[in-house]
Amino acid sequence: MDKTKLEMDFLDGTNKMFRLSIDDPKVDLDIIQVEAAMDVILANNIFVSNGTDLVGYDAARIITTTVEEMEF
Repeated sequence: MDKTKLEMDFLDGTNKMFRLSIDDPKVDLDIIQVEAAMDVILANNIFVSNGTDLVGYDAARIITTTVEEMEF
């Protein structure tokens, strides 16, 4: 079984990285949609990191992991 997650890396006011991870993103997600979502997160100050607002974004990635369950 494959598991997928979207990771979005932001920078906070102290220039530290803040990572947001979302399980099971849309299959057909593209960079334009991810960038738009990151813009909305920044514009609305949804998250705080190290006591400061997020001020920019650094990177984004979709990670797919294959999980093989073992039954006993």
